[in-house]
Amino acid sequence: MPTYTKRRTTNKRSNNGPWGGTRYTTTKSTRQYGQSQTTTRPTAATGYQTYAYNFCAKMNSWKTLYNQTRGPAKYNRPTPTTLNTFANWVTKGAIVHTVSPTQVSRWARNWSQQFNPNSLTSCKNFLWWKYGKQTIKAVSWAKNGWFMIATSQTWNGKPFNWPRC
Repeated sequence: MPTYTKRRTTNKRSNNGPWGGTRYTTTKSTRQYGQSQTTTRPTAATGYQTYAYNFCAKMNSWKTLYNQTRGPAKYNRPTPTTLNTFANWVTKGAIVHTVSPTQVSRWARNWSQQFNPNSLTSCKNFLWWKYGKQTIKAVSWAKNGWFMIATSQTWNGKPFNWPRC
C-alpha cells in the first residue's frame, strides 16, 4: 500500500539519547512503495550525497531490525538467528525493507495464480524469480505479520526500488 509523506527541512536536535544529532530531510513530497518506514534523504555537501544516503539507509535498516526485538508482537517475532543473519547482510551493505503480504501478492498477480501471500517460501521464490538471488538476500516474517526483506542496493546496475502498482 503506498504511503504519502510530506517532508520539511529541519535542523532540530534529536532526542535519541547518545545517538542524538542533527537530522536533515528534504522539502520534496515523495511517494513510497513497499516500506513501512519512511526513508529520509539527507542533505549533504557536494560530493557526499552518496555517502550520506548510504549511511542513512544503513541506519534505517538497523532501526528496522532493532524494532523487531522490542514492543509487543502481533505475530511471531523473527528468531535471534534470523535477526543475526539479517544483521550480517546489513553489515555487508544490504538494506532491510518491510513489505505487506497484500503488496507482494499484487506484484505476483501476473507471476502465478498459485501464489500464496501467507507463505514465506512463496514470497521468497517470487522475489528471486522477479529480481534474482543477487538482489534479494533474505526473506523472513516481521513481528507485525509483514515480510522483512534484505535487498542489495542495486538491481541491474540501477538503484533498487520496489515496483509501482
